[in-house]
Amino acid sequence: MNSEDLRSRALDQMLRNVRTGFDPYYGQRFTYVMPSVGRYEWQWFWDSCFHAIALSTLDVELAKAELVTLLIPQRADGLVGHMTYWGRWGAFASAAAGQSSFGDWRRRNSGMIQPPVLAHALLRVVEESGDLEFARQMLPRVRRFYEWLSRERDPDGEGLIGVVSPYECGLDNSPAYDAELGLDMPGRRQLLWKNWLLDWHNSLFGKGHDYRRLRDRNRFVLIEPFMNAVYADGWDAIGALHELLDQGDEAVSAREMRDRTTRALNEMCWDEEFGRWVYLRGKEQLRDETLAVGSIFPLIIAGQDYEKVAKVVERHLTNEDAFWTEYPVPSVAVSEPTFDAEGESTIWRGPVCLNLNWLLARGLRRHGFDDIAQMIETKSVEMASRDFREFYSPLTGRGLRGTDFGWATVAVDMLDPGA
Repeated sequence: MNSEDLRSRALDQMLRNVRTGFDPYYGQRFTYVMPSVGRYEWQWFWDSCFHAIALSTLDVELAKAELVTLLIPQRADGLVGHMTYWGRWGAFASAAAGQSSFGDWRRRNSGMIQPPVLAHALLRVVEESGDLEFARQMLPRVRRFYEWLSRERDPDGEGLIGVVSPYECGLDNSPAYDAELGLDMPGRRQLLWKNWLLDWHNSLFGKGHDYRRLRDRNRFVLIEPFMNAVYADGWDAIGALHELLDQGDEAVSAREMRDRTTRALNEMCWDEEFGRWVYLRGKEQLRDETLAVGSIFPLIIAGQDYEKVAKVVERHLTNEDAFWTEYPVPSVAVSEPTFDAEGESTIWRGPVCLNLNWLLARGLRRHGFDDIAQMIETKSVEMASRDFREFYSPLTGRGLRGTDFGWATVAVDMLDPGA
């Protein structure tokens, strides 16, 4: 399939997944791309961001509408929850989900977060559209969200944000979270039950999903390298947006936030013997050495220590016993006992996800690993050219789980510009 065919199919997929309507609570119309019709029909935060990234090269006006809709429920303090249940019946769906504090379900927006790729999305939309007025309109609100993360999820000012649920990490069932959940080689039912109980615990006892309170309760607390790498990289994107608007001081302060988190990752999570980053779990910040994809993700950050990046690339990313499979990059290393190349019931335990590949390839290029980035991009395009799926097998490239999946269209932003 040539690049134009893929772009045409991707746009057709996105248009078929568009949902529009009027929300009575906000008194506004909404327009967003559903992740997968019949499976995931609400608006998820990081899905929406990747939809905007893909649409930036396909239909930039729809990309803008996606981001505008995503920010409609933003709270005065800056938070944008990880799900929005749009429409007349959205309040009931929000209440049933148990992911908002009691009584807050009317807002239709959850009290949890997801990987902060919002700045990445805005940057790509502005780069493709050249619309600096849109950047000027959106950037203060986007920055306010990252400032909320800094203030509320890093209350001690260490530079690392924490999460209180596997769902906040986006990599829902990663084995890196098993120990903190009190599980060992769990099945789907165990994971769903544990996470359901955790969601209701956080809703009932979290006082608005307050991180300080939930950290003290110590039911599930995690410093996740993946989340913090995306967070730091988001600050870099904010800096780039300020530069486009000739806002030099603000660009400098954003890059300082990026560097603070990078230093904290390297001081608190880097393991020299393993040559990678580790997870910190619980209030006590116990080390978890699971070799899941989060362990290598801080390599994406601009300004990251080059020696660390090179070590991770050599020892883990391009190691066939770890992450260098026929179709990279698996969500868990091949060497891990939990690795399941084509698991569809306990997800994020091996299958490839194209949104992570987009982030990794982008990060590798900024450190000079163009050939490796190109291989990841080429394989990603090959997988997406077969069909748009939630996941893919790292061994065969076969599509898995969710069908007609929106975020898989991000492969169009990995096409060779000369193709």
